[in-house]
Amino acid sequence: MNKSAKILIVNSLTGKGKESKSQSFFHRELFMWYVAVAAVAVLITLLMVFFIKEMKASKGTAKAAPDVVLLLGYRVRDDKPAPILMMRIERAAEYLKENKDTDIIVCGGIVNSKDQHRTEASIMYDELVKLGVERERIILEDKSRTTVENFLNAKKIIAERYGKKEASVAVLSSEFHLMRAGVIAKRCGLKADTIAAPSPKKEKVKNYINLFV
Repeated sequence: MNKSAKILIVNSLTGKGKESKSQSFFHRELFMWYVAVAAVAVLITLLMVFFIKEMKASKGTAKAAPDVVLLLGYRVRDDKPAPILMMRIERAAEYLKENKDTDIIVCGGIVNSKDQHRTEASIMYDELVKLGVERERIILEDKSRTTVENFLNAKKIIAERYGKKEASVAVLSSEFHLMRAGVIAKRCGLKADTIAAPSPKKEKVKNYINLFV
């Protein structure tokens, strides 16, 4: 053992060589800096994991055509669909034209009584008919005010309509909403695939931010 090592051992046993206040402060600051860096690294990792999952979910999971599609509502003002909702409706009409044996449940009641006099479901119904979807294929769920209520009410309609048959279901919503919608559907006991609708870029960014606020 060299001389310097012996001196360190002796000092530690005798209490000599204790840190000065300035050294102690420096070490505390250094420790806090390490903690902050580690916290930031963990946060960045979590965000990366979230966005990878989000990107995967935003593409939708539906492969085969389901028995029924659940079209989730969105903001309505002066009884007119917001751009996001209109893009969901257009995607739904396109999908139904491609899959003639699939029906659709339009979900949404009156959420904002100040700017809304008709249910989201009735407005979506009218727009789908304008786009060429047969009326008999459209089922209204016009009582819900939240995504959870969308699924719970639609689940009852599906049970009544299809009876004992286990109907295949797909949820159609904006791509930024699909991961959250999928999680809520599962919690509501509804097994469902997802179908992505596009959305305006500005609205997409704003809604992604809202997920964290």
